[in-house]
Amino acid sequence: MVVDESNPRCSLASDIGASVAQEAFGSLRAPIRLVTGPHTPVPFADSLEDLFIPDAQKIIGAVKTTVDWSSDGVERSWVTSASRR
Repeated sequence: MVVDESNPRCSLASDIGASVAQEAFGSLRAPIRLVTGPHTPVPFADSLEDLFIPDAQKIIGAVKTTVDWSSDGVERSWVTSASRR
């Protein structure tokens, strides 16, 4: 799991995820999960910026989804990852 405040595309998080997939794919026990801000411009207003940046709840949701991943490639729970939003 990679956590980054930037957009999910063309970001440090996506580069790290791509590097891990390229160099260590066989060692992964679950898919790489990105927890990032949404694929939108960063808002200027402080109140909106707080919604943009991944918070503890989004990170915990992604961790639970990753931990619940089974060896047969089927998620055991349908906790929605923050990276899918």
